[in-house]
Amino acid sequence: MATTVVLNQATLVVDSVDFSDQVSSITITEQYEALEATAFGDTARKYVKGLGNHEISATLFISYGTSEVEEKLNSLVGTNFDVVVTPTASATPGVSNPEYTLTGCYLETITPVNGDVGTLPTIDVVFRGGALTRATS
Repeated sequence: MATTVVLNQATLVVDSVDFSDQVSSITITEQYEALEATAFGDTARKYVKGLGNHEISATLFISYGTSEVEEKLNSLVGTNFDVVVTPTASATPGVSNPEYTLTGCYLETITPVNGDVGTLPTIDVVFRGGALTRATS
């Protein structure tokens, strides 16, 4: 399983809403099931790529109100939509700033209230499934 962690001024667009100014971390996990393709006479096991099981995990600062993080994510729980991530907000998509799109992903759960005394409230979300594409132009 290959994992890319974005740590520097990334963009996060969830169902056409830009949450880049409210996201503190993003992780994209590109994963494919390993299907065994070993045949008689082979001296070692062989595998081929199966179905994709991709995820985009993010931590956002919770904000409440019309068109804010809590309202938008609450409306998306249990539905399918698209998520777009780029590593660098200030650059256009390209080889050094690929744009990842998770098309038709699913949001299973959210925690709309999550905070402690003396800390900013955050929400951790995992967008699962769907087709992951990488664009460089």
